[in-house]
Amino acid sequence: MADDEELPPSQQPTEQIPREAPNRPPPAPEIEPFPDDFFEPPTEALPRTESFPVAEEPLASIEELTFKEPPVPGSGPAEPPSKGGPPPVAIPARRAPRPFPLGGTKVLSKKRFATLAAFAETLLPPGGPITYSANEVAVAERLDAAMVAWDRSARKMFLRFLGVLEWSSIFSRHFRGFSKLKPPAASAYLEKALHSKLLLRRAAVDLLKFYVLNQWASTPRIEEAIGFTYSCVSSDPPRNGDRMEVLGYPQVSGDHTEECDVVVIGSGAGGAVVAKELAELGHSVIVIEEGSYYTRQDMAGPPFERFQRFYRRQGMTAALGTPTIPVPMGMAVGGTTLINSGSCFRTPDRVLQRWEKDFGLPGVDPESMKPFFDRVERIQHVMPVPEELLGENARIFRSGVKKLGLHGEPIRRNIEGCRGCGVCAFGCPSDAKLATHLTYLPRAHHAGATIYANTRAQRLLIEDGRARGVTALLLEPTTREPMATLTVRAKVVIVAAGAIHTPSFLADNAVGNMSGQLGRHLRIHPASAVGAYFDEDIFSWRGTLQPYYVDDWHESHDIMIEVTSSVPSVGAGTFPGMGLRLKEQLGAYPKLASAGLFVSDTSSGRVIRRAGKEPIITYKLNKHDTRRMVRGLAHTAEIFLAAGARAVLTGLPGLGPVTDKSQLEELKEEAVKPGSLKLTAFHPVGTARMGSDPSSSVVGPYGEVHGVPGLFVSDASMLPGCPTVNPQITIMAFSTRTADYLARHASSYF
Repeated sequence: MADDEELPPSQQPTEQIPREAPNRPPPAPEIEPFPDDFFEPPTEALPRTESFPVAEEPLASIEELTFKEPPVPGSGPAEPPSKGGPPPVAIPARRAPRPFPLGGTKVLSKKRFATLAAFAETLLPPGGPITYSANEVAVAERLDAAMVAWDRSARKMFLRFLGVLEWSSIFSRHFRGFSKLKPPAASAYLEKALHSKLLLRRAAVDLLKFYVLNQWASTPRIEEAIGFTYSCVSSDPPRNGDRMEVLGYPQVSGDHTEECDVVVIGSGAGGAVVAKELAELGHSVIVIEEGSYYTRQDMAGPPFERFQRFYRRQGMTAALGTPTIPVPMGMAVGGTTLINSGSCFRTPDRVLQRWEKDFGLPGVDPESMKPFFDRVERIQHVMPVPEELLGENARIFRSGVKKLGLHGEPIRRNIEGCRGCGVCAFGCPSDAKLATHLTYLPRAHHAGATIYANTRAQRLLIEDGRARGVTALLLEPTTREPMATLTVRAKVVIVAAGAIHTPSFLADNAVGNMSGQLGRHLRIHPASAVGAYFDEDIFSWRGTLQPYYVDDWHESHDIMIEVTSSVPSVGAGTFPGMGLRLKEQLGAYPKLASAGLFVSDTSSGRVIRRAGKEPIITYKLNKHDTRRMVRGLAHTAEIFLAAGARAVLTGLPGLGPVTDKSQLEELKEEAVKPGSLKLTAFHPVGTARMGSDPSSSVVGPYGEVHGVPGLFVSDASMLPGCPTVNPQITIMAFSTRTADYLARHASSYF
């Protein structure tokens, strides 16, 4: 298929919530490991976690499931290249980026600091409902200190954009650097730059604005002025999730070699699942994760600080195009599951049926996939958001949904002991959002798996055309400087680095591109948000971050609306405008409700390898998806108006605050250009898509890379298209399916 082809309140805590809320299902039962005919039963029981007590009626094991394999091309174990083929290619080692020297508490030169301070003060001057200016709360100093711990490429981008801002004003009518402009001239120039037709100048201002506003909003005086506190809805104590021993530098300080059955690169929704399932079968498993291992104790402090710690490149990853679209991703043990919303949707039946038909995928029909979804949801303790944790943001949106006769429900999430702290996207301080570092990885560890953190996979080991292991760099956790080399020799290699870094890693090692499709067909679920001001305080950040959805336009237009809020110290960066007008909006933050939406894109993008560097992401939003995005924004705004909002902000060009439905009816979808939308994307998929035809796919129907036996992909990149819903459960179910395939063909691999 072609790239562009459509693949079809209050501020006060509420009453204390009992540990066993009335609408909570009983605790998830212990999931039995796959029984396997190839292994003798263990002589000693493995330790079990307290969080998942043994059930009287355990879930049926995967081996007991009916799983017939139609004889289609590519559905069996990959065949090695013929002996007459080309000789193995010597792959050069991937260069590790050298971090900035960490000699002090500052990164910025005097010139760049002056630019940042001038920009911050122009953006946030004294006065307004929150009187403090950026310089009065030391925004530039705080950002300068924070940058010491930033990723090298993130610092480089930030410094480059400061340079763009400083020097671009020289070539304007002002004829001098931005830091030298007087306040009126600086304001006039910045106002123009915010709407510049020059992509680089607008991108620089947008990024700098995001970090300055969020740093300002995360200072104690601004938090107090807005009314943000760190309290949760429930006063129950936080639960203590499972912990595990994780290796890395300096525990392993010299070059080191290990041998195992399976090495897994990545520990998110894909890698953690396959690691756990294979470890519980008795296989020796090693997991390699580039990020650090964090526990509940690390998830304290301002959310913006945690955003910078837990997100790859401090959240600066973006898809270049018109418009440029941020694609935030986690980098930690647990991958993006550590910082996602925890929303759990099964892949719709219509999508599974389309994948089965269009890509020749056996056993992905709804009936065949049901046992895998069941298994994942039991392990992840998936349940609807309880009423008491919805929050006023969702309740007020729901009132509009009911007035319009639409369909909405609480979102099902992977939670246990949730206290409604509203900071799910910055690491759960309650161990309640069950990311893989609390579920699958501890189970894998209990079953004997070894987990390495701060370890970057570098080079595949391929012998006689078959994957035989990987070499990796052990990184110093703070500087990210390579300190030693880890060599893992394995019978099976599973790449689960995500839809951006899996294709880059495969390309670095010159494998996976027989079809020419590696890194292509990127889908991202482009997303936007609508804000609505009410007369009363909403405190939208209190309660569950993403608790409620509306799906009336999901099947007809592939539009999914999900109530989503954000804490001020991260949400502030998305506010439009500058100066006192901006501060007036920020001062009304307690009265702001918000909801997000995404479309299942027919647009597509690419991941382009850069040796030793972060890959480049490109994406072109087409007119069809633009029209659907505009329609979704209008529908969301209409719901807020029905709920009683006094003004709704859609972010659409030329459309100011919406106070009446007639303004939406006059909106012309076709008149909105793709580049005028403000978008974000949280769900990259499809860049190493699976299929039975090696000429149009990267991996086979069960994730094995075409032409390289023993090399599998098990993450979002293998999905053949948009799942049309939040993809976490889809990735986990398909990874369970891959583990089941390896269990059934163990004699071919182990």
